[in-house]
Amino acid sequence: MLTLAIRNLFLENTTINMTDQRHRLKLNIKHGSVRYSIILELPSNSYEVLKVQHLMDKMVEMFGIPLECQKIVHKGKTLKDPGDILSEIGVRDGATIMLLGKKPDPIEDKEMKKLSDIEKDVEKNEKRLSDITYELDGIHRGYINDDLKLPALNQLKKKLGGTSEVFMKQLLSLDALSFEESNKGGRGKRKTIVNRIQVLLDRCDGLMSGLNDQIAREQEQS
Repeated sequence: MLTLAIRNLFLENTTINMTDQRHRLKLNIKHGSVRYSIILELPSNSYEVLKVQHLMDKMVEMFGIPLECQKIVHKGKTLKDPGDILSEIGVRDGATIMLLGKKPDPIEDKEMKKLSDIEKDVEKNEKRLSDITYELDGIHRGYINDDLKLPALNQLKKKLGGTSEVFMKQLLSLDALSFEESNKGGRGKRKTIVNRIQVLLDRCDGLMSGLNDQIAREQEQS
């Protein structure tokens, strides 16, 4: 009976300890050649549990390393999913975490700002392309008089040519950006935007081909 009571007490204490570790962890952070001891803790009134995202945010706070530049490693495994619960992936009280990455220098910051601006401009130009597609669809559905079709088609062709030219200039601007090999976030984001523009340029080419065919038909009929 005594042995069973001790066992039950041990299990109860272990359960309490594991519950505590879902809300508060003491961790050893190794960054470069320096070690840091930190407390990762949630507010007492929080209903959340500690996740990889909380650790990532703490690294931003401590070292100024943006999320996209971080690589967090525990026991040789990279912690990638921000939604993973730390206690459930083996991160216990007293664990050692290795942080790789560095804070971007001012030049890199400027390049990231340019990248963000280009991304916003691409979104605006994509909206113009959607508007052109909408107008062309209206012409196909006969929403304007026949005598106005040819001028409208020519005007859309001019707009579409300008939109395509803007996309090409944006590709050149992206190509001119320079990112360090370690800035995988910036390099990856640039590649994503480039791929997006290429898809939009394919749409432009398809629309232009259709426009030219329709203009030719309208000219034959006039």
